[in-house]
Amino acid sequence: MLTLTINLDALSFYIVVADIVLLLCYVLYIKHRDRQRKRAVTVITGFITEYFSNSGTEAKVSCYRLEQDRHFVVLIESEPLKRFRYSNILENNLINHIQKTTGNVVERIYWRFPVQVSQQTILPYKTSSAGSDDDYFSQEPDKAKLQPGYGVAEISWEEFEHTKPGS
Repeated sequence: MLTLTINLDALSFYIVVADIVLLLCYVLYIKHRDRQRKRAVTVITGFITEYFSNSGTEAKVSCYRLEQDRHFVVLIESEPLKRFRYSNILENNLINHIQKTTGNVVERIYWRFPVQVSQQTILPYKTSSAGSDDDYFSQEPDKAKLQPGYGVAEISWEEFEHTKPGS
């Protein structure tokens, strides 16, 4: 028969209690960090959404934290407007203002401008150029048919110099 005897003296008891306390502190730290990140995401998303709503634009904003990093990435989905043509200037201003007000670093802002496609803009596969409103589609194919075929041939340097314009 085998008998196992364990003596818990004061030192080993304190070590076990300290390990348990450290483990609980670590778990609480991880939970606190996750709550801070979620709060930062909601603050950044709310700030950018409010910025666009104040300027009269409806925008859908998503924010993500980069893995193993304290920086964030923002995705903005908005209707295509002419004032967003120079969106890089707006991005820099947003990134700097978010860093000053919230203390969070936004690494990048990505834009998405979804286009609504209506049935009127969808063209059938084969279209006739006669019904087109654009002069390019009605005139250029006719010009191409009138011109002789395109050809490539080797010529000497003297012939090239002679046919070169301006000589």
